[in-house]
Amino acid sequence: MNGLNSYIINYQGVKTKDRVGKSVFFKILAVLIAILVLIIILISVFSLISSGENSSNFINHEIKNGESLWSIASQYYNKSDVDLRKVIYKIKKINNIYSAVINPGRELIIPLNY
Repeated sequence: MNGLNSYIINYQGVKTKDRVGKSVFFKILAVLIAILVLIIILISVFSLISSGENSSNFINHEIKNGESLWSIASQYYNKSDVDLRKVIYKIKKINNIYSAVINPGRELIIPLNY
C-alpha cells in the first residue's frame, strides 16, 4: 500500500503544478486580450471625437487693421438670433485669447457652426 499511496501523491502533485502553470498562462493571456480590447476601444473613441471637429467646421481669418472681435464675429454671424457675445467667447476660447486686444496679422480660427 505504501508504494501505491506515494504514486498517487506524486501524480497529483505533478498534475497540480501543471494546472498552476496553465492557470497562470491563461490569466496572462486574458490580461493581454483585455489590454488589446481596451486599446481598440480607446482608439475608436478618440477617432470619433476627432472626426466631429473636422476643418470644414472652422475657417481661418487674418486680423486686419481696425478689426475687433465684435466686427469679426458679426462678419461671420450676421443673423439676428445669434448672441455675438457667446460667439466672441467661443472665438476667444478656441484661440486662447485672454483679453479684448487683438493684433493685426494674427490668424484666428473662427467656428462656423454655433
